[in-house]
Amino acid sequence: MSGLSESPIASVISRSRRLQVKHYRVNFVAQYMENRIYKLALGFITAALLLSVLWPYEQKLIDWDSPANYEVLESDELYFNNTRIVQYRTEESDALNQQGFKVHRSTKAFNDTAYPVLNFAIVNHWRNDLAYIVCEPNLRGLFGDTSAIVIGDTTVKLVLDHMDYNDHYKFAALLFQKMLEYQQPYLIQGQDSLLLFGTQPNLKNNTVVLKDYFRLIGRFQ
Repeated sequence: MSGLSESPIASVISRSRRLQVKHYRVNFVAQYMENRIYKLALGFITAALLLSVLWPYEQKLIDWDSPANYEVLESDELYFNNTRIVQYRTEESDALNQQGFKVHRSTKAFNDTAYPVLNFAIVNHWRNDLAYIVCEPNLRGLFGDTSAIVIGDTTVKLVLDHMDYNDHYKFAALLFQKMLEYQQPYLIQGQDSLLLFGTQPNLKNNTVVLKDYFRLIGRFQ
């Protein structure tokens, strides 16, 4: 009856219904916001993937024309030791350890089916936080007192018996820059030419060694 006040039971039921409606609204808003955030995140990830496909990360040379200082930063050495060193066979003799040196040679280069004319090796002077790159001829008889290496439109004269670490660096830097442009080095012998690294797979192996080296000294990323 209209003249009577609402009974306690009816009041409780009414209040419960209001709470249920309020709870439903809160859940609806929360679910709506959650879905919206999920869609936004999904859209951001999709856009990032599309950008990575359309504009892939481009590796580049850093301070390439600056004189080499051979210094190795701790972060670069940690990266090499934690992610790259498994690709190398490391030489650690007593004589090398006394002077603070380690020599890293590509395992894949060792396993190449042909016998390469030349391979690169990384020499880590860990005691002084320095690293050098050296070219190691495997078929020494193919190299005369002065040898000619042709890559693209550039000819390099090598005098292996009189090369210091600066000469090895300059040679490696020139080859690496040309190899990034998909040019291949050849050893000239009279009218003939030999692929410097023996095979195409070993060319890739040595490209990886050079990438690792120049990343190690902060000249490539």
